[in-house]
Parts: sequence; structure tokens; C-alpha cells
Amino acid sequence: MYFVNWQREISIKEIDGKKVVVKRNKISKNLHDYLIAISYNILSILLAHPSAPPELGNKMTSNEGTEMREKLRSIGIPTPSLILISDNLLIEEFIPGGNLHEALSNGSDFSLAFSAGIITGRLHKSGYSFIDNKSQNFLVSPTRRVLRTDLAFIQKKNSIFARSMDIGSFLGSLLGLDIRRYKVVQDAFCEGYYSEVKTPIPYLSIPLRNILGFGLSLSSNWVVNVLQDSEKLISYRRKLGFSVKSP
Repeated sequence: MYFVNWQREISIKEIDGKKVVVKRNKISKNLHDYLIAISYNILSILLAHPSAPPELGNKMTSNEGTEMREKLRSIGIPTPSLILISDNLLIEEFIPGGNLHEALSNGSDFSLAFSAGIITGRLHKSGYSFIDNKSQNFLVSPTRRVLRTDLAFIQKKNSIFARSMDIGSFLGSLLGLDIRRYKVVQDAFCEGYYSEVKTPIPYLSIPLRNILGFGLSLSSNWVVNVLQDSEKLISYRRKLGFSVKSP
């Protein structure tokens, strides 16, 4: 099996009789990382919450390493086991269930989105943010356990903008779902998040969801979900006692 994404060439191989995921950096990876970082900075300025871009380089390699994975597990965020890491190569445990985006697109148990909300909330409670929190960065095991992979952009940031980026990028990556399925997934994620943090979902999550969704899941469903669902999400946040105003 072989997969390609923007930053890495990904293949499934066998080592000592066990399947593993091999991720090799593309030549263009540094450019793509820079574009993500500068986009983060530009969006924060446009939304009146100027924030420094995420750290790149060695920080990204460190985030994928054993120490960060152990820290995440200690706060209840499971990750695939790391086998090998270098500047240009990462090998980790193979999770046969695929990623969360595929699972939700195929109509799998929507409680998986609830679990993703819990994971996101736990990281925010610890003072960190994923920054790149799209649904493709969550994996689903055969036992329906949700794990977090692609950890490179994690930052010790807990600002309104950073937390909104996490929620907005997750929901934005799923705007391509049909309206009924998307609504159930969105509600499940928000409920999972709230069950963990007991604090308002940052109000910037809605505009960031719409902006990021344009690039992550542009389709006719994106248009329908953006037009029909923004007010519903605001109403949902009010129902849970969330403020929709800037503090």
C-alpha cells in the first residue's frame, strides 16, 4: 500500500513481521511547512488576533519524537508507537482502521467525532494546540479507538486563535460531507470538546472553519454547509452557554 500527501510520501511496509507506516519527506516539504506557518500568521492578523507562526525545523522533528508522544499519552491522547525518526524519515506503528476522515465519510459511528473532540479538549487543557487538526490526522483502530498522528505542528499555545484553529481545521476538513451527516459529526465533536474543557468553544472557530474548509474540502457540500450551518453552530454554542462575542 502506498499513499501520497503534500509533505510526505507514505508507504506501508513490513518489519520483523509487523506492518509499519514509513513516512519520507518530500523535497517540497519545507515549502509546504512554511506555507502553513505563514498562513497561520496571516489569518491571525486578518482576524485581529495577531500570533507568531508555529516553530518549524528541529521543533517539528521533536514533536514527532518519543518525549512528545509520552507527554500526550500521559494526558490521555493515544498515538501510534514510534519505531524510528530522523530529519527526513519517520516510521511508526501501522493502525489498520485508516484515518478519521475516511471513517466518517463512509458513515462510521459518529461517536468517533466525539472522541476527536475529547482529544482536542485534552490538549487545550494542557496548554498546547495541534495547529493542524484536520480529521485526516486522526486514526481509527479496528476496536474504534481514535489516535492522533502527524504531530509536527504542536505548539505550546493556548490563545483564542490557536484553539480556534484546531476546532476550525477539524470541522473545515469535513465540510465536504452531506449536510445531515456533517451536522451530526459537528455536534458530536463539539459535545466531546465541551465534555472535556467545560469552557466556551472559541468564537473564531466558525470563520476559521469556513475559511479553512475552502482549501480542505471544497465542493458543493462545502457551500451548502457553510450557508446553512453557521447560524446553527452559533445557536448550538448559545445552547451550551457559550459566548459568541470577542472577549
